[in-house]
Amino acid sequence: MAIFNLRSYRPPNSFAFIGREQGQHARKTLDLDRLDTSEEIVELIVPNDTTSFNPSFFLGLLYNSISKLGIDKFRKKYNFVFETDNISLQKVLRMNIEDGIRNANNSLNSRSGLSVFK
Repeated sequence: MAIFNLRSYRPPNSFAFIGREQGQHARKTLDLDRLDTSEEIVELIVPNDTTSFNPSFFLGLLYNSISKLGIDKFRKKYNFVFETDNISLQKVLRMNIEDGIRNANNSLNSRSGLSVFK
């Protein structure tokens, strides 16, 4: 199992993971392209004081993994562990992550909020 604490990928003095470029930098540093092709399970630790996991950061970090693996295999391979014991905050962070997965799925299937107007 590969275990990564994401704390160092948040901006200084911030409680939120933001920015696609920051997510892409974390992806490269963590060597997720290699891990996507391995049998290893990846555990991503979300630090205790995190209040938001922005979809842009999520997509920079994990879009390529979802694209390669598909959503079902992605969910089996990547586990998010929340250090906070605050159930309400965990719920918000889980919703943030689900938003990221939904955005990735929509992008992979060429869907957006504007698709309804086609």
